[in-house]
Amino acid sequence: MNEINKIVIVGGGSSAWLTTAYLSNLLPEYDYTIIDKEIGTPVGVGEATLLNFKDFMNLCGFSIDEWYNKIEATEKLGIVFPNWIEKGHDIFHPFKLDNTDYKKSLCHRSADSGNVAYHVNCGLLTTFIQDKLKNRVKFIQSEVVSFDEKNLTLKNGDTISADLFIDCTGFKSLLKKTRDRVDLTNRLICDTAVAHHVKYVNEETEKLPYVRCEAIDEGWVWTIPVQTRMGSGFIFNRNITDIEKAKQIFSNYWNGRVKPEDVSVIDWTPYYDKNIWHNNVVSIGLSAGFIEPLESTSLALMMEGAFRLAISINKGYYTNYDTDLYNKKMQLLFENSVDFVNMHYIISKRTGKFWDKGRKLDKNLKIEYYSKSENKNVHVLHDYDFFTHKNWKCWLDQI
Repeated sequence: MNEINKIVIVGGGSSAWLTTAYLSNLLPEYDYTIIDKEIGTPVGVGEATLLNFKDFMNLCGFSIDEWYNKIEATEKLGIVFPNWIEKGHDIFHPFKLDNTDYKKSLCHRSADSGNVAYHVNCGLLTTFIQDKLKNRVKFIQSEVVSFDEKNLTLKNGDTISADLFIDCTGFKSLLKKTRDRVDLTNRLICDTAVAHHVKYVNEETEKLPYVRCEAIDEGWVWTIPVQTRMGSGFIFNRNITDIEKAKQIFSNYWNGRVKPEDVSVIDWTPYYDKNIWHNNVVSIGLSAGFIEPLESTSLALMMEGAFRLAISINKGYYTNYDTDLYNKKMQLLFENSVDFVNMHYIISKRTGKFWDKGRKLDKNLKIEYYSKSENKNVHVLHDYDFFTHKNWKCWLDQI
């Protein structure tokens, strides 16, 4: 049994601050310190959430009236995938899935608002939370020099100890020395994005209540409308498309509204760790794993990581049973998210190196299962998936 009194969170992005806000509000009996390097490097191109975002923010202690305008939020009713199956063949994936008129549902907000998520500016989200937590937690701005599983040594000379460390340091996962990593490159094709924000030219036609994920010849382009601008990026495979070429493709897509020299480049190898909680270190956010931007799983997986951690430590201690159960449930969440994203590429009929490779990803047995008419309405309830039979049916109905 490992007693908990002090928790240290390392990282300065939305994962670190959302996790800190969530835990410190629900479990205020612990002492919290968040540590980030002196200068952050935010990309700032917007983030699309799933339906759990508003409830999660409420559990952080933040009402929608407080945060909606401060983080430039707009409502999200789902995602449209123009030209995804083939040119001219769009897919509509609304949150409201109680009928089969998916296109109409994508622009229809139900009366109880239960089908609404949000587009947010993650840079402003972080700033908002920092301001709200300034009297709730201790914040230190200094780089981590070393970590020995008991103490952090910082560049400013401080040594910080804790009973539990939360690693929100991104792909590097600075605090976890042993990683049981699952390589997903045989199941997911995308590994690079070029991204930038885009000014509105016509808000009436461009500020839409959904995310656009438009298929193009060498990948796809996301567009996320927040209040003052759009966040956008071109997703591709860097072994098929050179990064410099990708910058130009992205600029051309926006008719020069984005300059190739201005874009940010984000590259990754799709993965997740089986040992997300290892000894006294819990990885949350990109340090736990990253699939790709499609279907907005990243922030949702981060919030699930914080939610399940709070359940595991709410008694004042944790055991090996808690860490094992946490890891197994998070692994199932990643696995089911990978299956759903993988399906998007396997069923596309587009041609070209990118899409041809996408169809050759490892076989996804759920496609075969949910393609059978007798299984499309099978109602399976569990707590380790964001995507139910209705989501699978929605996609497979529209092929």
